[in-house]
Amino acid sequence: ACSALQQKHVHSKEWERAPDNFPSFGSTSSQILPNQHKHPDHHHQQMIRRTLFNNMLILSEVDVRRCFPVTAAIAANRKALASLRNNEDGGAMVPTRIGLPYHAPANSVGEKSAATPASPSSSPADWSLFKPAAYYPPTQQTGDEILMGMKLVSTRGNNPAKFNKPTVPATTLLVNAETGEVSAVVSATYLTAARTAAGSALATEMALSRHRDNMADGLTLVVFGAGLQAELHVKCIQCVVNINKLVIVNRSIDKAERLKEMLLNEEHNPDSKSQTPLTDISTALLSEEAEVNDAVRSADIIATTTNTCTPLFCGEWLKPGCHINGVGSYTPLMQEVDSASVKRCEVLIDTKEALDVGDLSCLKHEGGAMPSSLVGLIGDAIVGNIELGRMRDDKSNKIDCTFFKSVGTAIQDLISTHLVVENAKKIKIGTTVEM
Repeated sequence: ACSALQQKHVHSKEWERAPDNFPSFGSTSSQILPNQHKHPDHHHQQMIRRTLFNNMLILSEVDVRRCFPVTAAIAANRKALASLRNNEDGGAMVPTRIGLPYHAPANSVGEKSAATPASPSSSPADWSLFKPAAYYPPTQQTGDEILMGMKLVSTRGNNPAKFNKPTVPATTLLVNAETGEVSAVVSATYLTAARTAAGSALATEMALSRHRDNMADGLTLVVFGAGLQAELHVKCIQCVVNINKLVIVNRSIDKAERLKEMLLNEEHNPDSKSQTPLTDISTALLSEEAEVNDAVRSADIIATTTNTCTPLFCGEWLKPGCHINGVGSYTPLMQEVDSASVKRCEVLIDTKEALDVGDLSCLKHEGGAMPSSLVGLIGDAIVGNIELGRMRDDKSNKIDCTFFKSVGTAIQDLISTHLVVENAKKIKIGTTVEM
């Protein structure tokens, strides 16, 4: 009956603001309701409330950090990445993203803004990207639910200096798959960094799983970059392998030193594979080639978390058995890892879009054929369809390292957001809004 009344009044446009004496349904003071229902009884009020209003949960960055420890990030992204497989039977659906370019207004009379680029891959301009995704549980899995949502992520190069804000702000939303209503809006800057680092941790675990006997004494991790992404790579990788030495390489030594001090002052994570806190931490300036050379030659694991267009180190410096996680580059113009490194590696990717990034341009042959060193998708490795490290351990070829290249995917954001929301509900945090 309520639905019929709504339809009648929509068609006749007989809608007005609720009068002051209308019973309140929430904190909003400008609710729009049919004009003939000025004094509904309690039962009718509840019917309208259920029909017109949707409870939406809003989670801040602080809320997300409370609900998404690195162990939870790794668990969520094991599921998310496993849903992306070459034969497309993992349950993930990730449509093509939509990108909107942004150029700052001209600063002076007669100054023109740059021409609008064609796509996020064709120009280093700032962008806002809309990335939808859905998860449809495979038939053999029970207890899972259909998930739908979207991520809005932007790049704004002037944010840190001009506004003291992150370069890559992000927000995710969940959609109630049954009703189509937005059920949650989640601040996702930290979430994005955590889910990316979790993927690298999973790849690291698989790459080194065949050499666990050699890891008892601890491994050396070298991280390029000193931001949130670098911080979370250290923390996530510590949860899958024993790290006893860390080198932070950065363009600014001050920022590297700040990350070092923060890591030294943090409490030991009981979920870490290390039995004791990480105390052997050093820093190196990216422009000091000798220092970078020494760091790379000592590395068992390397994580590159920068936005450079120039490779960070020479492939000749890698020691056999080294594993690389590359996460910073995401366009054909960007390149953190040089061709010499890639040619020494078995390569694992998170999505097929990773093949379009500058780091992997050397893999493309005429006719579109890919070399045998490209193992495949990390999702297939997680479920056991492929194995990382077999070619590296075959001494008859020139492949002696491994490389995981990721560009991120909205299915990671979706499943990570769902876990964050569920955890927030359990501990009763966040802000619920009646829409």
